[in-house]
Order: sequence, then structure tokens, then C-alpha cells
Amino acid sequence: MPAVTVLIPARNAAATLAQTLDSLAAQTFRDFDVLLVDDASTDGTAALADSYAGRLPVRVLPLATNQGVAGALNQGLARIDSPLVARLDADDLARADRLEQQVAFLQQHADVAACSSAMELFYPEGDQASQVLHKPLTDAAIKTALVQYCALSHPACMLRRSYFDTVGLYDPALDFAEDYDLWCRGALQGQVFANLPEPLTRYRQHRGQVAQQKRQLQYERDLQVKRRYIAALLGEASCGHLPEFFHLLSQFTSREVAAQVLAQSMPLLLRLGRRVADPALYDSLVAQCVARHLVA
Repeated sequence: MPAVTVLIPARNAAATLAQTLDSLAAQTFRDFDVLLVDDASTDGTAALADSYAGRLPVRVLPLATNQGVAGALNQGLARIDSPLVARLDADDLARADRLEQQVAFLQQHADVAACSSAMELFYPEGDQASQVLHKPLTDAAIKTALVQYCALSHPACMLRRSYFDTVGLYDPALDFAEDYDLWCRGALQGQVFANLPEPLTRYRQHRGQVAQQKRQLQYERDLQVKRRYIAALLGEASCGHLPEFFHLLSQFTSREVAAQVLAQSMPLLLRLGRRVADPALYDSLVAQCVARHLVA
């Protein structure tokens, strides 16, 4: 059994998959295999993955029907026995030392259940310069930031396989926000998180991304996850308008409406501030939201 299994869901990914697998073939850490879940592709995705058998220990799990990212990941997890699972998408690239760095970190921090990292956003068309996406580093900051956004980058993450035994699998009903939901559920159950500061994964930016095609659906499911997480932190059935207040894409119809929402939400905002793990970060997030809704 390898120490790490790299789990890749793929649907019609033949155009980019070779670069992804090349990046894995170049890893400095070698005790790993790759499980590619072919989510009912109609192109040459499976054949391309099979062609790497001499360079990489690749297994292909073909699915007869399209199950979406969450469903494909769950199918893959059912076939993984490795103690560590590294996520990577079929159009992204792993830096050569990614697995080595994450394995070393998890070996040194036995309490950490999931370790992600910064990501380099790159534009293969060359129309924009690459940029680095940073996220909070500490467990307290990550759990606090979850009230506003997905604070661990899913395609850059390495998790202990036991995380899923404790927290549960991905929720297919929350496709497009399945990772955000997974982190929020883990946070509420006391799982410990970390982000490494270096960009160990290169994240491809292109017009065909789910975030572009399904933006409204992603927005709605993101709000659904926020409602559950914030309400659980508050110990209440309802969290009022706090999810809309925190969401980075929410826009109220006017400043007057935004002011009314803020006034109505103030008791809950103050109560939530006493429940989060990093009050200073929370205050900063609230201040940014106030400025965005009322000042900008």
C-alpha cells in the first residue's frame, strides 16, 4: 500500500490531463499512486491515463454514468486504502515537491487532519500574468474564515483517509460547493486544518471552469453551506442574513437596504464574534463587509 493516493476526478479531460500526470511523474516523493476516476468521459481521458502506466502507478476507475465531482470523489474514496489522500484536478499541476512537503508536514503535525497550501493561478492563454492565491495558515484562522469563504484550496489539499471516516464523504447535493461543505463539517467536529504558505499547486484558469459556467448555482449552494455553518456556531436554528452579509458576491439593492440588514444582524454578528476561534480576523472580515456594502 502506498503512503499517498492522488485522487483525480476527470470528465473529458484529455486536453489537459497529460500535463497533470507529467507533474506527478516529476514528484520528488515517490511512495504514491494515482487513482483517476473517469466520470463517464466521451473523449480519450481513460486511454491517456492508461498510457502513463509505465511512468506512474495509475489506476483508472471508469464510471458508466456522470456522477459529478462529489459523486466521482466518493467512488474513488471507496477504493483507497492509503493513509493519505492528495487531491488534484485533471487540469492542474503539482509542483515537484508538493507531495514531499505535505507528507513531511503531516508527519510532523499528527493533530492536523487536512493540509492545503497556497496556489499559483496561471493563465495558459498568456493573456494574464500568474498570481498567487493565499489563504489563512493556522487552524483558528481557517475555521474563522470559513464563515465567509472556502479557506482551504481543494485541489491543493492532502488529507488523512481517516478524515472521511469521521466527517463523512462529499455531499453530491452540494456539487460546486462540496469542498466548502466538507471543511465546514470537519471544523464543527473539531478536525484540525493547516495551509502551507508556498504555492505547491498550479491552478489553471480558463473560460470553461465550473465557477464560470455555474456561477449562480455555486452561489446558492455556497450560501446553503454558510447557513449551516454559521447557525451551528451560533447554536441556533437560524442565522438571519449573515450568510448574505459575508458572501463576497452578495449585493444588496441599495445602501439603505444594506444598512437595515446590518442593523438587524448586529446582535448575531456580536454573538458570532464570541464563538469564532480568531476574533481579530473575524473583526477584519466584518469591517471589510461593512465597507463593501455601505461605503464602496
